[in-house]
Amino acid sequence: MPLIGTCHYDTAIDYYTATENFYKSLNIPDIRSMKNSTATSIKKAFVAINSHLFSSGMKVSMASHNRLKEIKICYNLRGQVVSCYT
Repeated sequence: MPLIGTCHYDTAIDYYTATENFYKSLNIPDIRSMKNSTATSIKKAFVAINSHLFSSGMKVSMASHNRLKEIKICYNLRGQVVSCYT
């Protein structure tokens, strides 16, 4: 999900609409079909099919046994992908 806080929006509807639009702008790779998926391979799969993404603009968390736990994509207040590590 985007890392834009709810305080940026005037209403909850605006926040959820923006969140939905961010989600709709993503092509989601078929992670379930990946063999031995890792945080790195998942990032590469997203970047390969989303020209606006780059590796440092994503955080991928894995649970035990290389199970996907969470994917975060970092955005600035203009809705542009930014590095999660700045």
